[in-house]
Amino acid sequence: MKKTITVFGATGTAGSACVDELLLQGVFQPRVLVRKSGQEEKTSGLAQKAADEKQRLYDRWTRRGVEIREVNATEQTDLIPALKGTDYLVSCVPYSATESQYPLIWAAKEAGVERFVPSEFGFIYEWEQFWPTDTSHRQMARQKAFIRRVIELAGLDWTIIPAGLWPEYYMLEPVCVHGDGKQKVSWSTGKDVGRIIPHVLAHPASRNAICPVAATAYLSWDEMLAARERFLGRRVDRLYMDSTTFRAAYAQNSSPLTEVLMGIGVAATECPEGMPLWANWNAMHLPDFRGMELDVLFRDVVEPFVAATMAGVAAVVGS
Repeated sequence: MKKTITVFGATGTAGSACVDELLLQGVFQPRVLVRKSGQEEKTSGLAQKAADEKQRLYDRWTRRGVEIREVNATEQTDLIPALKGTDYLVSCVPYSATESQYPLIWAAKEAGVERFVPSEFGFIYEWEQFWPTDTSHRQMARQKAFIRRVIELAGLDWTIIPAGLWPEYYMLEPVCVHGDGKQKVSWSTGKDVGRIIPHVLAHPASRNAICPVAATAYLSWDEMLAARERFLGRRVDRLYMDSTTFRAAYAQNSSPLTEVLMGIGVAATECPEGMPLWANWNAMHLPDFRGMELDVLFRDVVEPFVAATMAGVAAVVGS
């Protein structure tokens, strides 16, 4: 009998890709947990899907046998019965909604859920929480590391899937390169983050484990930017920034998104030798998994994202 995986936060980029991959993979029975209409949702800087777009997703999934359960995501009397029958609960909430996972953990315990997969699809926060510079990103890392302790306290198994850098967020020019650009880094675009989750969970080594993946590519900054230059047919403007430069930029941040990105830069460039915040777990454990081809990544994800970001900045400046 197939185990049931319930996905919370399923209408975002990673969440929707996770549900689609669960259907394609066929190993688990997917289920989707959605907030009741009117409940506040947070995003990672992108516009939320409109209600009709979400409904089209739900309709498509329902036609393929996915059960959609609507709940008050803060009310235990709703959450506990909605999670009955779930084996693994996957949280794909954005970083700005980290705290929304606390009621899920308690409800999962009461509902008899076996494993909880928290939304930790960036750096290895277990390490970042101890880095020297206290940024808002490091504060978030501490909270995410604390959530794992809460999961353990609840007696649940867990799997944590750090995915490194989401490339679409880092390609606005001049590109702020972490360090000298030569160290290999995990790159995982949002869709590939969602796609790899079912494959990680199907692997026996994922139980009570941190599984840091490079879902799209494992390349240095210079290699990634060289690939983008080949796609664009021109040079990509860039700045090589060390930890001192990132700390100064963080102190002068001009927007919430800039604050997050500069805080990530601080964390990445403060890594002690031999203790990076990313890894390529899938190269060993999931050798057949293939992420998005780089030309497709640039064409369908990075360049539209950069264009939309620039348009948003221009609108703010012009207002």
